[in-house]
Amino acid sequence: MHCPRCHRRYEDQAHRFCPYDGAKLVDTPDVASFKVKPTNEAGNVLGGRYEVRGLIGKGGMARIYLAKDLQTQQPVAVKLLDQLHLRAPGARERFDREAKAANMVGHPNIVRVTETGEREDGVPYLVMEYLFGETLGDWLRREATMAPHIALPVLAQTAAGLAAAHHKGIIHRDVKPDNLFLLGEPGEPYGVKILDFGLSKLEASKALTQVGVAIGTPEYMPPEQVVGDKPDARADVYALGIVMYRMLTGDLPFREDDDAILLARQLLTPPPEPTEVRPGLDRAMEGVVLKALRKRPEDRYPTMDALLEDIERLMGKRLGSLVAGLLPRGPDMYEPKTPLSRSAARFFYRKLGMSPPPWKD
Repeated sequence: MHCPRCHRRYEDQAHRFCPYDGAKLVDTPDVASFKVKPTNEAGNVLGGRYEVRGLIGKGGMARIYLAKDLQTQQPVAVKLLDQLHLRAPGARERFDREAKAANMVGHPNIVRVTETGEREDGVPYLVMEYLFGETLGDWLRREATMAPHIALPVLAQTAAGLAAAHHKGIIHRDVKPDNLFLLGEPGEPYGVKILDFGLSKLEASKALTQVGVAIGTPEYMPPEQVVGDKPDARADVYALGIVMYRMLTGDLPFREDDDAILLARQLLTPPPEPTEVRPGLDRAMEGVVLKALRKRPEDRYPTMDALLEDIERLMGKRLGSLVAGLLPRGPDMYEPKTPLSRSAARFFYRKLGMSPPPWKD
């Protein structure tokens, strides 16, 4: 059952009306009433089943369309690789990886991929559950900050989804506001779905990623990804820490026009304390953010579960003292692990006019 007003879904027949807004529930939402942008793909039927209705979004390598499942009459989202990127190295692997990662985890805070296929001309596509709402990125571009009473549940759900992925040996590696979808009317989110596992690192698919290659979004990239060291779950902890920083302060810890300098700061520069950017911010929240943003992975939260537990303590849902506690003393600079990553680190030291330590290769 579906609420046509708030778009909540109910798996059983226990309700005739939405408990949240009183609207009468319907079996099937009216796909024709959904807002879309015009596209030349409209009317095409993929896999003999999914009729494209309009464009709803686009990313770096793909476009996302609203489609109607002709078998179930339900709306779905279809992610179609742009033809310009059809022969790009790793493009198909990213599609396969996104579907595999989402289906391996099967968590309510991770977008569900229901089918994969290829168009007649060989262009691959993913069929996903259709989501009503907006990305966290859209929210922040409009509102700048998110009040803690809204932000903490969003962060808790995000951490829960990422923790579930980590338990399956999957690291997202591109956690950012545009990959976090807020369910519900703009301004009134009630749920979160994590999007785009296309850059994820699957332990069973190590050949798809290479040590020594920086992957991710510079503004949210952890130091180990900057220099191409092998990431683990703590890389997503760092990225979610930056998301938290931006949600609570309205700004990023590092902004630079030059990506190389931006990456150097991710590697070497401590972030400004959140209370410097937004005076009055709760000090306990600040401690959690700064714990997540330590340059050395061993100084961060050891797992996403540990970060989730501190978020729940901030929400008053869990007893005990914050794990964040007192931060380690001394300089907080990432130490590269391999000759290749040390070479990359030397480049970033020079970008900031600093002398690197005498590492031994």
